Formats: sequence, structure tokens, C-alpha cells
Amino acid sequence: MKNLLLPLFLFACSIVANAEKYGYGRLVFTDGTSRIGLLETKLENDFVRFKSVEGSEPEKIASEKIKTIAYLKNDKKTPEVEYDYIKVYLGWRQKRISDYGWFQVVERGIVTLYVRSTTMRGSIYNTTTAGFLDYFVIREGEPAAKMIANVSSFNNNQTFRAKAPLYFSDYPELAEKIKSKEYTWKDLVPAIREYNNWAVSKKK
Repeated sequence: MKNLLLPLFLFACSIVANAEKYGYGRLVFTDGTSRIGLLETKLENDFVRFKSVEGSEPEKIASEKIKTIAYLKNDKKTPEVEYDYIKVYLGWRQKRISDYGWFQVVERGIVTLYVRSTTMRGSIYNTTTAGFLDYFVIREGEPAAKMIANVSSFNNNQTFRAKAPLYFSDYPELAEKIKSKEYTWKDLVPAIREYNNWAVSKKK
């Protein structure tokens, strides 16, 4: 099953592009409490602007107090897109750990899959831009998420084939599927779901 993940992020790209708008959503705090209201669609690392009702003055809520931001669908109940405030390992060797930042949730489970998009411009004289998607995974209790795939326009499977078998080494059958290219970066979600189903069955 091939899953081209790019369509999942159209909503995210649209809300980040417009810093003036608010979306209806829910804040889930680190202490387990939550609030529902209007959330600014451009996420800052240090704080989140929140309005309890339309027309009210926005509050600045420290990001460090928030675990998850969920922008909700029209039914005002179902999450359309979610972001968690997490740390990630940096670089190819993944020895250093970043500061906290907002990462979009792609798939939740025993292992949760995240994505972060970046855009690079060639130079001030060159308006050509290139987009990159970096995918990370984390298990509950791990200090930071590890990079599992990079998607740009060249050799997209390199990181996935190198990093994913190491991360999923406790499930050799899945690791082998990735090494043999039965699963490629296009199958990130099916691979995560297979791992999570296996991990749940091991707990029974």
C-alpha cells in the first residue's frame, strides 16, 4: 500500500501561511487539563495566542505549559490537524537534542510519527524555493524524537532505509521489509501502523 503523505499537510501549510487568522481548536496542557477556543494559526515556539470567544483579547499562553494543539473540524469535536510540543535529535548521528518545538502529528500510537516542513530559498536574487519534509518518531518515555525520513526531490528513501531498521530493530520482520525496500518512505504510515499493531500484541 503506497501512501503519498504530502496531501496530509495542505491544511497545515495553509494555516501557517496566514498569521492573522485564528482557528477553532483545543489546547491540551501538560497537567492534563484542556481549553477550547480560538487559536492563532501561526504557531510561535515560545507562546500560543488564544481567544476564549470571537472578539475577545488574545491571551499569550507559554508553549512549555502545552502538550498538544488540536485544530478542530467544523463539528468542533474532531481534530483536523494536531501538533505536539516535543524535542528531536539533531543531525545524521542524532547525538544532540534540540529545544522544544511544534511538530505535526501524522500517526499516533506506541510509536508516534511526526512531520515538520521547511522551505529554503536559493538567494536574494533567486526566487526559486524548495520544500522539505522531515519525519520523526518517538516512543513514550524517550527523551526526544528520532529522524526516520527526509522527503525533498532527491533520493528520498536514503534516510528511511538507513534509520528506520535501526529504530524498529526490536521487530526484525519489519526492519527487513524496510531494508529490502518492500516498505519505502512512501509507506511510512503503513510501517508505523504495522509496528504499533505488533507492539500492542506483544503487550497482551
